[in-house]
Amino acid sequence: MPPIATTKAEMTEQKLLSCAKSEFLEKGFLGASMRSIAQKASMTTGAIYRYFPDKNALFEAVVKPTADEISAYFEEISSYQLQLLEYNETVLEYESMQKGMLQIVDFIYDRFDIFDLLINGSNGSNKEHYIDSLMELDLSSTQAYIHKLSQLNILQHSPPAHLLSILVKQSYRQVLEIVVSRMNREEAFEYMQLLIPFLYAGWTRLLETQNNSNKAKEEKQ
Repeated sequence: MPPIATTKAEMTEQKLLSCAKSEFLEKGFLGASMRSIAQKASMTTGAIYRYFPDKNALFEAVVKPTADEISAYFEEISSYQLQLLEYNETVLEYESMQKGMLQIVDFIYDRFDIFDLLINGSNGSNKEHYIDSLMELDLSSTQAYIHKLSQLNILQHSPPAHLLSILVKQSYRQVLEIVVSRMNREEAFEYMQLLIPFLYAGWTRLLETQNNSNKAKEEKQ
């Protein structure tokens, strides 16, 4: 939620940002027009430039507060996964993974308009590679997680780094498909009920640990 405006200039800027957000959501960064934004905000085009030097700066102002929040959220998730290993706990329990991913879906839909802008409407802007940076964060986290599992001698085998990169990014894209396809929240949860067991089975097999292997042997006996 933006801060409450206390001066006429702040109120004007908030109105401008609201109108810009509407324009970017409708047309994307490339299709958005500063003239159209000015008309929506009941301003002259020249007046906009007293607040923001160009369209890129305006787009940045619209998405940055939430984009920073998103980055912090996913960094926190990454840190939590590694902290679990300090207590010799893995995160590959189905219930834990399901709960975590559904929480991510809720997080996305509480900020869906900005996710939509960052994923579907940012081409041509300085934020067009923002989601790629989140994928790189997740990849680094996964690599650190695998390294820690190896240090604890509980990982059966480690996937090659170049293939791991592909798998992590594809998994990320599968989750973000809910935004790419602009699913409503109900559709997204229905989709995730199919995707979560699919991803769980793949990652469990890929990151098979000694504990999981022993459990599987016991179940067969």
